[in-house]
Amino acid sequence: MKYSKYYKLIEEQAKIFDKTQNCQIGQTWKYHLLPVIQNACMLAEKYGADKDIVEVAAIFHDYADLLDFANRENHHILGAELAEGVLIQDGFSQEFVDKVKLCIINHRASVVNQKFSKEEICVADADAMSHLDSVVELICWRAYLGEDISTCNKFVKTKIQKSYAKMSKESQQLMKDKYESIMKVLL
Repeated sequence: MKYSKYYKLIEEQAKIFDKTQNCQIGQTWKYHLLPVIQNACMLAEKYGADKDIVEVAAIFHDYADLLDFANRENHHILGAELAEGVLIQDGFSQEFVDKVKLCIINHRASVVNQKFSKEEICVADADAMSHLDSVVELICWRAYLGEDISTCNKFVKTKIQKSYAKMSKESQQLMKDKYESIMKVLL
């Protein structure tokens, strides 16, 4: 695997994160991070984006969250800075790093920024797709945090709606049936 060093770094940090969130160890990696990477790479191929930029950005998209969940509100900005430090140290060009940073900065559903490149669209859409693919994981995570059913349902429903809304029209078409089914189930 071309970026195995980064996969290992993020997977190990996700295990530490899971402990802080009272989740089953490996849950965040298995149900969110790895699916984002896989979906991003699939979309890069489908949309003709630079697969290397997309894959590296997807790997690092939630890095700041994993280090400290208190970073949640600005994790997209801090994560881009953290990824830059790692990538520059490993000899990547500033041009490559800048493109990766834009993908990380623009991946969030709750902070809707215009996406100017195919790579940014791939990472943002892949992040949103993972939420639709792992609704049960979102519910379990909120339950692990001690939320009651009503609060948990409201969080998940809002998360799914925001995630779907932020997707490109092409990715919305890919996920339309799944989105509609989820919305019928949530209260």
